[in-house]
Amino acid sequence: MPIECKVSNSSTNSVKRLNNDAAAKASAWIEEFGRGATVPSAVLSGIFKTRNLEQAQAQHLTIFWAHNLDPLTAFIRSTG
Repeated sequence: MPIECKVSNSSTNSVKRLNNDAAAKASAWIEEFGRGATVPSAVLSGIFKTRNLEQAQAQHLTIFWAHNLDPLTAFIRSTG
């Protein structure tokens, strides 16, 4: 489960941080390690456009929010 941590202070900045960086890596990780063995993820904090979040999820990036890490913790525990 490769995890990127990204902070964005504006919706314009979110394209660079999320889509051009984390989501692009998600596609590369899936290609390298296989879809069944990889859950590319990002822990986000700050301001992100909804459209950019949806685009990143369409590229198989799982999104968690830094202000609420309980879902991430629950997911990791469920895999053990």
